[in-house]
Amino acid sequence: MPEKKPVPEKGAGRKEGRPIYLRPADEKELGRVVAARGGYKSVPHLLREYLSRSLIPRIREGRCFPGRLLAETTGRASSGASGKRPAGDSAKGQAGSRARTMIQLGLESWAPVEAAARALTGALRRLEERRAWEGGAGALPFCRCGEAEVVRAAAREIATWSRGGPPELFSQESASDWLGPGQKTPERETSERGTSRRKTSKRKTSEGEPSGQESSSREPTYQVLPILPGRERGGKPVQYYITESARKRLKSKGARLGQTGSDLARRATRMLIRRVEEAPVEALRHITEESSLYQEPQEEGAQSFQVYLAPKTKRRLEQAVARLNQRLGGSDRLGGNGRLGRGGRLGQLAVLQAAARLALEAPDEEMRPPLPGASG
Repeated sequence: MPEKKPVPEKGAGRKEGRPIYLRPADEKELGRVVAARGGYKSVPHLLREYLSRSLIPRIREGRCFPGRLLAETTGRASSGASGKRPAGDSAKGQAGSRARTMIQLGLESWAPVEAAARALTGALRRLEERRAWEGGAGALPFCRCGEAEVVRAAAREIATWSRGGPPELFSQESASDWLGPGQKTPERETSERGTSRRKTSKRKTSEGEPSGQESSSREPTYQVLPILPGRERGGKPVQYYITESARKRLKSKGARLGQTGSDLARRATRMLIRRVEEAPVEALRHITEESSLYQEPQEEGAQSFQVYLAPKTKRRLEQAVARLNQRLGGSDRLGGNGRLGRGGRLGQLAVLQAAARLALEAPDEEMRPPLPGASG
């Protein structure tokens, strides 16, 4: 089959790009995750986040099974090591499960990936030494681990979870139950620092709605919201009235986290709505606090930060405002509070302003898109 040619990612000028060969089924599954989860712009963006926040820390802490990971990501059964095209990669020799898709993965630094590869190689050697002294059934993959194997392991974990398997596959005792035919490793490895608990997960979109939309690693953007009939854009527009400096800070924070200011505003709005539903007193306190980040619509030169919310999120926002006003119940306990409108009632304006403030004040980790296998 003809090989796909990778297209460099937008905004990756300062990143070092390297070609990585993935199983087509895995790359396709990663595209589904990008389309369904929200917050990720492309398959390479998803892999960058997953590597830095999940797989590499587990490898560094010794919470992965090196034999299973390398048996699944090296040799002809996976692809050429270190990103090289597999030997005999002809249309016949690489048909079916052996066909490979190349993606271009850009990282600001490959040092953490290379360090993880060295750690896996060292762990496998120690496992071999233990096997030699203590004996044991089953073969081990005699090879060195390169950065390509680490990336493919990340792709395999995400894809397995997306197909209904466990999260963090190579940290699971039951990993062999989910490996492909001929890829199971019969030995029971012991991770260097124990094993992680088996967790269950449920796939959700960033708005809590399923999506059948697919994406490709070669498309730098994704459709955040479904386009409604008769409209040019997806979602419903809302206005966040914050100062110009706050808008710049929001966009800057989004860029630092590989997102946009709109992504952060949407995520913070959902976070605040959830807080209203679960801890209304705490949410009300946050919403009614004054802040220099806010700007009133009637102020001279006032400009809003417009963001499109999913229809479901917009409905939940309206319900949250109604719930807060019901809690206020016409009481005067917040009398004189400048955040309240006519009749001492909260409006959508105040809630959206508080959401924008939450986006700026929340720790970076809370504002990143949830990893595959995590709720959110």
